[in-house]
Amino acid sequence: MKFKVVLLALLVATPVLAQPAPAPAPAPPPDQPQQAPPQPDEQPSWLPGVQDVTAAEVATPGKLTLSMERAVELALKQNPTAREARASAQAAVGRVEQARLTLHPTVSVAGTLGANSTLAHPCTSDPTMTCGGFFSVAETTGLSASAKWTIWDFGLTRANIAAAQANAEAAAAGIGTSSLDIRNNVEIAYLEALARGRLVLVAQATVKSEEGHLDQAKRFVAAQAHDPIEVQQAASRAANARSALAQAQSNEAVALANLRAAIGWLDPSRSPAVDPRWPVPTDQEPPDLAALVQTARKYRPEIAAADKQIAASDASLTAAHYERRPSLAASASALYSPSSNDWNPQPSWTAGVTLSWLLWDGGRSRADVHVAQANLESATASRDALLVNLTSTLEAARAQIVANRANVQASNEAVTAAQAELKLAEARYAQGLGSQIELADAQTAVTTAQGNLVQAEWQLADAWATLRRQTAQP
Repeated sequence: MKFKVVLLALLVATPVLAQPAPAPAPAPPPDQPQQAPPQPDEQPSWLPGVQDVTAAEVATPGKLTLSMERAVELALKQNPTAREARASAQAAVGRVEQARLTLHPTVSVAGTLGANSTLAHPCTSDPTMTCGGFFSVAETTGLSASAKWTIWDFGLTRANIAAAQANAEAAAAGIGTSSLDIRNNVEIAYLEALARGRLVLVAQATVKSEEGHLDQAKRFVAAQAHDPIEVQQAASRAANARSALAQAQSNEAVALANLRAAIGWLDPSRSPAVDPRWPVPTDQEPPDLAALVQTARKYRPEIAAADKQIAASDASLTAAHYERRPSLAASASALYSPSSNDWNPQPSWTAGVTLSWLLWDGGRSRADVHVAQANLESATASRDALLVNLTSTLEAARAQIVANRANVQASNEAVTAAQAELKLAEARYAQGLGSQIELADAQTAVTTAQGNLVQAEWQLADAWATLRRQTAQP
């Protein structure tokens, strides 16, 4: 054991002995203040890979920081799609009332006032002549009322009411489907805005680190300890880092604009901002597949809507078969019509019961039966396809969560290793043992690892959002 320790010490010390004595850190030029190179432990605590992330709860002028739950709540209240779904459900309820009107009595009242012309009467002295002009005018008035009531149509109206009622229930279930879609769209947009904000922090940390490396290179070159090309190399990397930061900030702005649209944000004086914490812990385990399928079949509004659509199609098919059935109706009417010749006439009225039966409609009812039968088969097939795809969709969403959790764990380890490598590279460069190439490679590894971690956490959060949508769970 002692032999191994001594051998390891010799291996570590040999490269150092072979190197020339490290040059002391050069003093900064007179026109530049002294500045130590940034170290990994100086990075902001909210950078990716650090678990103690805190939310920006301080109100920012012109912005409102929202949690994901609050963003979803606002969207469900003011998103136009949600209002359209509620209006469609109300219209479906109105169609149920329209279907019931056939069995309600109807009463109408009419009044008339007019004049008509008649030929003038012959003259008494000379019957061959007319007296009083060619025409005479007579006034007419009238008042009438009528009532009609379909007593029974042998099940046709009842079948139409059942179809309308099932369609109304399907539309009500459609509100739940629309709400789930709105929730999912807002969550996906929110998570993208959150991830883009974290990538901005990664880019800012990279800019700060590269500017520190540039300042250090300038001091080495000013002390004639390194080649001047290292300043240009560091300046190029710092400029590229600033360019990447500008692109990351632009991507964040676009993501926030998409979040505004997904919410249906109506306040032009303020913009939405997101809480920088991930809404779902990365170490949370997904439920097993059997439990997910059971939950989805219980709560998915699409399944309830599909069942109601099948019931509506079946009722419509029944109504199509009943179209040629007879109809029994009662009717009554009354008429009061005074005129210029008789201002006190006796009113008249009629009443009766009518049984009507359309013996032949040219094939219309048969065509309606064919259409209704096809609609029923289509609704049944849609429900079956939904059930078939349900299990595979849930299995895929669960698999994505499992894979992304492993990816997050590996990415955290990569960030830790890359930060340690950068710290060693910066220490070697400060002692004159390393080069700008080694430092650049280490910085690139840190930036890449931190970006990969954000992407992994983003994909994991998206997978959870997809699973919530598939199981219809908040």
